[in-house]
This record gives sequence, structure tokens and C-alpha cells, in this order.
Amino acid sequence: ANNYTQERFEDFLELLDKHIATHKQVAHYTRMMNLSAYQLNEITKSSIGKTASDMINEQIILEAKRYLLATPGQIKEIADHLGYEDTSYFIRFFKKHMGYSPEVFRQQFR
Repeated sequence: ANNYTQERFEDFLELLDKHIATHKQVAHYTRMMNLSAYQLNEITKSSIGKTASDMINEQIILEAKRYLLATPGQIKEIADHLGYEDTSYFIRFFKKHMGYSPEVFRQQFR
């Protein structure tokens, strides 16, 4: 069971990396993996102590940080690249998880 859990966890990480710009809901990943949300959460919790949703949010924030620091693109372009049609929603999401706006993050860490 431990080996199975590890393999499924690694599968989830690969899918997250590939599809984060287009899939932000746990349900998308559970369908791709033929698992229930409960099963995926059990796999992620036993592997790193976080829910699948937490991991999705962390991946979005990680990608956003990469783009903010590596590109001169406007926040709207970064939001578009990450699959957000509404830039203000992306800014709120980022601020909720980071404590400050994408623009402030870029200014502080560049």
C-alpha cells in the first residue's frame, strides 16, 4: 500500500505540473487519476500532510511567483497564463495566500 500511495502521489504531482493553468479543481485531478476526492486526499495527507486542494493552491502560487520574478509581464498577462480570465480574482487569490498583492511581491523580491 505504501508503494501504491507513493506512486499515486507522484502521478498527482506530474498532473499538477502539467495542468495547473487549466485545471484548478480537485475533481479534475480525481477524474484523470480514476480516484475519489477522498482517496486523493488520503494519498496527499499521508504523503505530505496536506489536502489535494492545498497542493493545487500552492502550485498556483508557486507558478505565479515564478512568472512575477522571471518576466516583466503585466499582472493581467500572468493571470491569463495561469488560466484566470478575471485578473482581479487572480490578485485576490494571490493576496489571500501570500498576504500581499502580486505587484508588491514583485517589487519586494526582485
